[in-house]
Amino acid sequence: MNIKGIFFDVDGTLICHDHGRISENTLKALYTLKEKGILLFLATGRHITELKELQIDFPFDGYVLLNGQLCLDRQRQVIFANPVEGKDKERLIHLFTSRAFPMVIVEKERLYINTVTDQVKRAQKAISSTVPEVAKYKDQPFYQCTAFIDEHKSRQLARELTNCVITRWNPYGVDIISKQGGKDKGIQAILAYFGMSAQETMSFGDGQNDREMLQYTKIGIAMQEADPVAKKAADFVTKSAKEDGIVYALKHYGIL
Repeated sequence: MNIKGIFFDVDGTLICHDHGRISENTLKALYTLKEKGILLFLATGRHITELKELQIDFPFDGYVLLNGQLCLDRQRQVIFANPVEGKDKERLIHLFTSRAFPMVIVEKERLYINTVTDQVKRAQKAISSTVPEVAKYKDQPFYQCTAFIDEHKSRQLARELTNCVITRWNPYGVDIISKQGGKDKGIQAILAYFGMSAQETMSFGDGQNDREMLQYTKIGIAMQEADPVAKKAADFVTKSAKEDGIVYALKHYGIL
């Protein structure tokens, strides 16, 4: 197949949190893909500082971060940026400063939380991450918020935020980004930068926030333990990250 670029989600896709790292077989496959001349990209809700924490030091060709809100090239220079703005920004700042619920604000250089609860600790442990520092908002542009809320509060918040979308990344929390964002929008920016077409791409994901990405790329692959929303959007459901599902799918499509 004429695949020139592949996009990988991180949590539950590249990384199985039973192990907290990319498996040896998957890492070997990534290097083999690079030897074939295929460009490899991360497409994640994570911040660049969190990738360091997860010890992801593979030489990716680009980064679709914060669910497409911030995209970097291989030298980690900004290609595309889409901050949250308008009335939704004001509402999110109010919720953050009033400590309505635990909430993380994600800026270009840092991320921080308004309050820490046991739910926050469990959520961060589930994704092999430390709890962000507690800090105050200082009137800087931000690209994503993470709220540690249940489904009822998530639906209520969705009605309040008219220009944002909310996607759940695990039972504990949701990501909030501008409606003009999304992993697919970030991928479009990456493809324009590298001169590629979506028809030459493949993507791997497992969460609700991967739906648009899986639909946008030529081939979308969901992991075995993926959210039903991701599975429905995918062209193929592979094995779990624990079972080297990425390697399995690459062999299934004859790329390896």
